[in-house]
Formats: sequence, structure tokens, C-alpha cells
Amino acid sequence: MNHYRAVMAQIVVAVIVSGCFFAPDASAKVKYKVGYIDFKRLVKESDMGKAARKEIGALGQEKEKAAVEKLQKIKQLQSELNKDDALLTENKKRDKLQQLQNLNKYYKRFISDSKEEITQKDRDLVALILKNADEFIKAVAKKGGYTLIIKDPNVLGYLDPKVDITDDVLKRLNARRKD
Repeated sequence: MNHYRAVMAQIVVAVIVSGCFFAPDASAKVKYKVGYIDFKRLVKESDMGKAARKEIGALGQEKEKAAVEKLQKIKQLQSELNKDDALLTENKKRDKLQQLQNLNKYYKRFISDSKEEITQKDRDLVALILKNADEFIKAVAKKGGYTLIIKDPNVLGYLDPKVDITDDVLKRLNARRKD
């Protein structure tokens, strides 16, 4: 699916760019200016992005601490089972084994749910940053006289670094956060 989107994006950009250079009226001297924004840099270097990474890191540490505690309970029960194996009746042994299996299953589910929660939180925070940056992208484009802003420079083979508006958008986004 991502490959399809990348191909479609390349086609759309090619059509737009070719339309810019091959205007129907060749005598009309219309200037077109193309720019791009590097969203990865925007998320990584913005104050909002740094705060989001800090928040996600804290959530990750919290989940890791809880996982370690759950794993210790599993190891403790396993140790008890190994130590008292000869002393336990079959019913007690079966109960302890069932308890151990349940703890293992719960631990694995916890790990999976934690990874999913952190991933979702990351996506939500990135979406919020990009939503906040959108108005600044438009403002920088308008002020700089850009006709077209490409949001994924990786779709194209090459873009001159001079048309990267990421720094301008970062400045505006960070300035807003400080107000």
C-alpha cells in the first residue's frame, strides 16, 4: 500500500511540475516556486516534538517498570514451584502450574498492549504536531511566494536544499509554543 501511495505521489507531482513548466501559453512568463517540508525533522527538532518524545519516554519507562515487576512475580512462582516440587501434591502442583501459565499469558499481553499504547501515543502526538505546523507551512509558503510545497521530499529523486522551508516553519512553530 505504501509503495502504491509513493508511486501515485510521484505521478501527481510529475503532472503538477510538468504543468508548471509547460504552460499552455508559452509567451506568458509565469514563475513557479517549489518548496518542501521535512516532517521527520519537524517532529524531531520542534519543541513540541521534544516534549512529545520526553512524554513517550516516560510512558515507556513506566511500562518497563511494570513489566519487570510482572516478570519478577513469574520468576518467583517458577522458583517456588521448582523448590517445592517434591513436597507439593498433584492438585497443588497443577494449581501452581496453572497460575504460572496465567501469569505468563498476562505478561505477554501486557507487553503487547504496552507496545501498542506507546505506538498509538506516538502517532497521536506526531499528528498533533503536524496539525499545528500546517498553518505555518501555509504562511511560509505564501510569504515566500511558493506555488507548490511537497510534504514528502523522499518521493522525488532530488530537491535542492535551498527550497527546504523546514527551518522557517520550525521557528514559527516553536515561537508559538513559547507565547
